[in-house]
Amino acid sequence: MSNTTTETPVTGLVTLQFDSRPVDGYAVHLIRCTVRGTPGPTLCGLDRFHPESAGWSAGGGVSGPGIRHVPCAGCADAARVQFPGLAVTGLGAREMAAVLGAEWSHWNGGQF
Repeated sequence: MSNTTTETPVTGLVTLQFDSRPVDGYAVHLIRCTVRGTPGPTLCGLDRFHPESAGWSAGGGVSGPGIRHVPCAGCADAARVQFPGLAVTGLGAREMAAVLGAEWSHWNGGQF
């Protein structure tokens, strides 16, 4: 599978956390990053743009005492198959990249 989404090349992966009404224990998900933004659902298929979706932060999220950044297994599995080797950026990127065996960086505005 190519590193594209709707004919726009995917340049990297960005972390995402659902933060206003955490439905998944603040899991760290992944979304695609392109030159046109971060289109589509999480890699595990959660529709973050659905009208009833919990609030979310792309590249940011929840941190602090007692908060562990646990990668979403579904997003990690999809990243390995669809986007092998792409860098991960954002809050929780280090933890997700360790699971993927990929490079990581702090949030940088989605610029890779």
